[in-house]
Amino acid sequence: MKFDENKKQALKETLKDLLMISSPSGKERYMTAHIKPLVEPYAEEVFYDNYGNLIVKVGGKGEKLMLCAHADELGYWVKTITEDGFLNVTKVSIPDKCVEARQVMVNGTIPGIVGTKAAHLQTPEERLKLVNPREIFIDIGVSSKAEAEALGVRTGSYASPVYNYMEMANPDLICCRALDDRAGCAVLIELLKNIDKNALQYELYIVFTLQEEVGLRGATAAVNYLCPDKMIAVDTVPCADTPGMNWKRDLPVQLGHGLVCSLSEGMGPMNFIHPEMEEKIFGLSAKYEIPVQPLSLCGFSASTDALAGSIQGRGVTAATLTIPRRYSHSPVELMHINDALAMLEMLTRFVAE
Repeated sequence: MKFDENKKQALKETLKDLLMISSPSGKERYMTAHIKPLVEPYAEEVFYDNYGNLIVKVGGKGEKLMLCAHADELGYWVKTITEDGFLNVTKVSIPDKCVEARQVMVNGTIPGIVGTKAAHLQTPEERLKLVNPREIFIDIGVSSKAEAEALGVRTGSYASPVYNYMEMANPDLICCRALDDRAGCAVLIELLKNIDKNALQYELYIVFTLQEEVGLRGATAAVNYLCPDKMIAVDTVPCADTPGMNWKRDLPVQLGHGLVCSLSEGMGPMNFIHPEMEEKIFGLSAKYEIPVQPLSLCGFSASTDALAGSIQGRGVTAATLTIPRRYSHSPVELMHINDALAMLEMLTRFVAE
């Protein structure tokens, strides 16, 4: 499928803009506050629910359809500040291998470093061990607790890896931290800008959810608030087409081959796509030649807002559509912009038919 270059550039610019904002789980208001004025010109109503999810009422009539993408990212929370100004922190969903020796931004504006013991001082045993979660600290370059507090740092402050947007030799390949799920958020914003409200076949709501990374909590609240008939979780998915992986057997997803439709996901509990959604998604794929990669994620610790949202209230007819990215939950996630454009095309067709 050939994608519109103007849509590609617009999506890139929206994505780059969102990636500049730091919003780990629990601090999503910085992201939702940034998104709110971007979507207001295209919506009938924009508001927060009681939990804090940002809800965009788009318009239309018919069954109520909720499209959602999560506004949180991986990060750190400050537990305490030492007398000499170091920040003792808890990591939020960051894999153990990706913790030490990272540049971060504290409270979105203060440069910091996740400290690591100098390699020259480590014992052979220490060099093979991951950092103890209780020993993670951030150095913000001050010498006292008072200096840290003067900068606005306190218990409950937050940090995330620095903005590190980079396009590869092929500029359609984009690397950055927090593509999960800034990519999904960007697609929904561009969808809102481009859809014809007069063609909507649903009463459409777009929701930017909270705390997906720590338990799919925002989607649970949003579904109970809106009581949609149908929902689609718009997210990203691990991509295993790299050395050392048996990707054809375990995770047959490739960059640049289209969006992914998860037919199943999770491990205790598991979630399965509703047959009605599966039929419509693959029917649109065939009709408009939209590239879609089918995937079964049962048995993997990978799940989306659809897993929690689909069983709330009266139950919801649900599906998960995702954008592939390599090196998931690391500061160097990698995606192909055409996969996001395929997602945009699929959602544009879905809401109009």
